[in-house]
Amino acid sequence: MKVALLPNLTRDLGGQITTEICQWLLQYGAEYACQEEDRSTFAEVPSMQFLPFEDLLPWCDVIITVGGDGSMLRAAKLTVAFGKPLLCIGAGRLAFMAGLERDELHLLKSLIEGDYWLEPRMLLNVKLLRGGRVLQEENIINDVVVTRGSKVKIIDLDVYCDDRLINTYRADGVVVSTPTGSSAYCLAAGGPVLNPSMEGIVATPICPQSLFARSIVFSADNRLAIRINPESRCKDVVLSMDGGDSLKVMEGDIIAVARSEYIAHFIRIKNDTFFEILNNKLAGTEAERG
Repeated sequence: MKVALLPNLTRDLGGQITTEICQWLLQYGAEYACQEEDRSTFAEVPSMQFLPFEDLLPWCDVIITVGGDGSMLRAAKLTVAFGKPLLCIGAGRLAFMAGLERDELHLLKSLIEGDYWLEPRMLLNVKLLRGGRVLQEENIINDVVVTRGSKVKIIDLDVYCDDRLINTYRADGVVVSTPTGSSAYCLAAGGPVLNPSMEGIVATPICPQSLFARSIVFSADNRLAIRINPESRCKDVVLSMDGGDSLKVMEGDIIAVARSEYIAHFIRIKNDTFFEILNNKLAGTEAERG
């Protein structure tokens, strides 16, 4: 088996954990490689190969990313077009998407022996349209957030489903998420948690000025659109996709959201369920706080 390694080296333990992963992969007879730009970090790792990024993904059978959920998101978006399965090994605080933790690296034997299954995750295609022209387009795995910018003012956002107005939210913004992203900002904003094996789209208002503004779960085949309401007193609105850089949204712009043509495939080795992972991670977070 050929394994591509995509570690987040901004994490304190990212390089160290990646080196430990290579020790296990070497023991189990796998080939492994990382990007040429990481040569200085892993030059002393036995049997490590170094390839340009454009050659690394076609070369490999599976991809291992090391880091938190942000690392997993970036890796999934970079690699989904290649159709390669992805395993995340946690080096972050929460890492809901982690398939293995650092103390479970011996289980990589199951990966090499093919004793694993793939968990498909739907993505959303998001377009920022201005005057009928696409200014920005991304396939996201977690969420798209439309929210107020630097001004601390409530905004009014119109949300459409299949070209029909569903609601005008007077709020700090709206989160539109996949089932995978429902345990991220959507959850923090009071939205529902969906099993990531489901298909659907969740729209959740952020701090709405209404007792009756609640999340809505749409079919995966619905097409959503978000616009600034013409009567909104605040026009300072920004857009962020999967936690990326904010983009300015102008009055008249359309944020179009629909199912993506791509599907991410996460590698699962352990038998723990999503809700067991969710409870364990959240319980750990509460313990750290209290």
